[in-house]
Amino acid sequence: MATPGVLLRQNLPARAVLLLVHFLYSLVERLLLVFQRFQKRSRTESIRQEDDDSCWENRLGRESASVEYGVRGLTKVPAHLVVMLGPEEPDYRQLARFICWGLAAGVGHVSFYDHRGNLKRNHARVLEHMVRLPRADSDQIVWTAQLKPGLPIPPRNGYRRRLVVSFFSPHEDGRGQLVQTARTMGQELRDGRIDSPEDITIEAVDRRQRDHFRDVPDPDLAVYYGAVCCTYGLLPWQIRLTEFVQVRAPSLRDTGPDHLVDCLFRFAKCEQRFGK
Repeated sequence: MATPGVLLRQNLPARAVLLLVHFLYSLVERLLLVFQRFQKRSRTESIRQEDDDSCWENRLGRESASVEYGVRGLTKVPAHLVVMLGPEEPDYRQLARFICWGLAAGVGHVSFYDHRGNLKRNHARVLEHMVRLPRADSDQIVWTAQLKPGLPIPPRNGYRRRLVVSFFSPHEDGRGQLVQTARTMGQELRDGRIDSPEDITIEAVDRRQRDHFRDVPDPDLAVYYGAVCCTYGLLPWQIRLTEFVQVRAPSLRDTGPDHLVDCLFRFAKCEQRFGK
């Protein structure tokens, strides 16, 4: 007859297998539970995101209608509006709202200027917000950042409303670009492609600038944030006739359509004498 100790030693392999099977079963059960929770959370977040996007689209529709109604009595609307970030950090979703407001207001060109250069490098993030928004077939948005170098802005081609959107930085579009134009013209003078120094005129430089900016008109209105009006190096060649208007909002994130309408009304009241 086997002793209890012998029986225990004989049953050890079977007990070990049973313990291992029980451990693996518990582990798989726990992993399945975690996976189900993850799926549920992802589904909830996806639904919440869809609800947020839907609410945002409806909100932008109401805001655009408000802007279109608010500017109906204006005697003039800027052909080119520049939003200067200045001390503000880029808020890409908020800038997408500016584009919708500008389209509703009948502005022909809306540009964004960030003196740090971050916005121009990451302008695709604004496009990501815009592509999710419904837009009427009669509306057109042209992104100059997506045009091939040297090509002009395409014609309107029958669209009811069109908005040209640009992103500016100080090095590529500010003083750095103006210095590069001067260097190029100086080299062309040395190479004989420009006949004489008298041919380097204001009109010639202006023509080079227009070619670089694809004939985008000079900005007639620039809106800025903060108590101090500073150009931050904004387009030094093009702002000789630009009106600078402060946005009466605490920050870019707090800006609403009524703030833009307020800026447009103040611009309409400005009497531009053009040097007279």
